[in-house]
Amino acid sequence: MNPTMAPHPCAHLYGWEIPNHADPPRSGPLAESAPEPPRFSVVIPTLNQAETIEDTLLSLIHQNYPNLEIIVADGGSSDATAAILDRYQEQLSAVLPGPDRGQSDAINKGFARASGDIFFWLNSDDYLLPDTLWRVASCFQADANLEFAVGAGDVISLDHRFLRHIPPLPMDEATMLNWKNDQWVMQQCCFWTKSLWQRVGGVDEQLHLLMDYDLWFRFSRRTRAAMINEKLAVMRYYPDAKTVKQRTKASEELAYVYAKNGAFASLREQVADLVVQRGAKEDYLNRIHSSLPVRLLKRLSLFPTPANPGP
Repeated sequence: MNPTMAPHPCAHLYGWEIPNHADPPRSGPLAESAPEPPRFSVVIPTLNQAETIEDTLLSLIHQNYPNLEIIVADGGSSDATAAILDRYQEQLSAVLPGPDRGQSDAINKGFARASGDIFFWLNSDDYLLPDTLWRVASCFQADANLEFAVGAGDVISLDHRFLRHIPPLPMDEATMLNWKNDQWVMQQCCFWTKSLWQRVGGVDEQLHLLMDYDLWFRFSRRTRAAMINEKLAVMRYYPDAKTVKQRTKASEELAYVYAKNGAFASLREQVADLVVQRGAKEDYLNRIHSSLPVRLLKRLSLFPTPANPGP
């Protein structure tokens, strides 16, 4: 099967008619007047996500956008990812092999190779909606001084059930400090210029979960973002997703981001919350250790301890 003829992963969910990749560009301001639309560079960091990465790739191929650079940073997948990337090699600008030091390292390596005017990254379990790149390009072409744009998106389950709509927000200091109150934007719906990326120095490789939040924090202090009130992308949310499995680490990274960006009032609150959480865990463990069944197991030397790990 020709890869470009495969259906867009969202077609059945939203009822869209997806144009053939070989068709001429759809009508619109860019298609009619611009000789060459701005060049997009997308980095796809991935590791062992063969189940979903084809959807990600197809959502980019089906953009029907003539000036797109796709860079995949594979951290060393041991599943069928390599075979899928081989299938679409003609549509990919580069595949960077692993291993790497994590997602942030992969993202930075990918953008170091990028040649586009506008950057974004797309995780290998998420995807763009049809015509997103045309909409975003039109936004940047309408304002020569624009450096950052954020749109709306949907959160869905692994089996494509709708879970939540995420609207765009003004990417300013107030929004950044309200992030902890479940007021956030989808990283998949954010686009920025190469020059802005270079001025802030990319993502912080000390972060493995909140690298996007830290990046928006730094962007917000250098430029104003345009809000695009249209759905641009879809994010999958499921039990094995990294941000779901590592919530405790996310809380610790949030404190780091606050400290790094001088948000000291929010930092104090976050540290207090972490102390309370840790105290609650210690109290729970103490109650378990003092319970009658555990005391009996300890007496019989059957309860594992560092000195006596047991079988």
